[in-house]
Amino acid sequence: MQRLLILTILSIFTLVSVAAADVFKGTGRGKSEEAAVQAAVTNALEQAVKSMIDDASYKKYKTKIAGALKGKNKKLVTNFQQDGEPEFTGANYESTVSAAVNMKALEAELSGLGVLQEAMGNPRIMILYNPKLPQGGTLGMTRHDLEAFFDNSYGSMVDVFVERGFEVIDKKSSESFAMQVADTHEIDVDVNKAAAYGLKYNADLIVYYQTVGIGKEGYTGGGAKMFLRAQLINPTTSRIISSKDVESEKFGGSLQEALYRAAKDVGGKISNVMIESIKKNWKREKAGGGTFIIVLDGIEDAEEAVAFRNKLKSYPDMDNTRDRESGGGKTTYEIKFGGSADDVKSAVLKAAKELGWKLKLIRSEGSRSTWKRQ
Repeated sequence: MQRLLILTILSIFTLVSVAAADVFKGTGRGKSEEAAVQAAVTNALEQAVKSMIDDASYKKYKTKIAGALKGKNKKLVTNFQQDGEPEFTGANYESTVSAAVNMKALEAELSGLGVLQEAMGNPRIMILYNPKLPQGGTLGMTRHDLEAFFDNSYGSMVDVFVERGFEVIDKKSSESFAMQVADTHEIDVDVNKAAAYGLKYNADLIVYYQTVGIGKEGYTGGGAKMFLRAQLINPTTSRIISSKDVESEKFGGSLQEALYRAAKDVGGKISNVMIESIKKNWKREKAGGGTFIIVLDGIEDAEEAVAFRNKLKSYPDMDNTRDRESGGGKTTYEIKFGGSADDVKSAVLKAAKELGWKLKLIRSEGSRSTWKRQ
């Protein structure tokens, strides 16, 4: 008992210093107190695994995963804290712990089994073209030019993504976005608008890009240099995951032909660059399915916004709740949570009720939900 108490005290001090780990709760039973604690740690590790892969994949590979992780609690769980003393239930001891799991090491273990790749698959991609330049100009002079640039850059990007095994949302919806931007004459379209459009079509990730072309007409034809900047966006959180630039120089029988060729070339180049970014980030983004965005409309008072945040933080496993932005009567919160979207919605309603508020769910898309105070 004394050794367990010392271990618990040490864990309390060291748990907070582990920056690379995520904390998961687990409950276990055993013939002794130590056995119950170890079983709880193992179950906490199981929760960490479930946060990285979907339920169907976990059930399919459960035995394989358990065998691979057996005996690796010390390697994968950097520290743990007991939630009270183990209780004797009459036949066994029962213990609950909060365990700090080294997610990078756990990911390496699952990748070695080939489980993550099969479970994660490739994300559903939406490619959105913003034809407006920062200074308000456009490539080309007519709608036909806009359509030609879109066809060349977008088409080459789709070719690369599809060849590499990605599902790309249909061209018609992406073309509609570009034309809407052109028709509204907006100088800049922010990330939130692109993200909202992606959510509408159930995109997992968005490739959002702009092109700038420089050309010169000569006696024998034209030459053009084109620059393309693309952002990889998580539509659920409106977060930019990656931003890349490429360029291309091409020649043709006319200036327009050279520009079109350059557009096609940069489209192919940026796709390969973006695919590398997706490979590095997709598993983390999907594992981050525990990142939820809550938007409250009708919260003007800063003290009320803080009270709501603190109420959410007080609930089990929701202590990782923070303010993201506020203004215009709206407050946005970000919650990293191991449960489901329904669990988060229940917590929002519970917090509102305890504060004496009445909230109405206005919109719910994936891990993002918007609520209106009545």
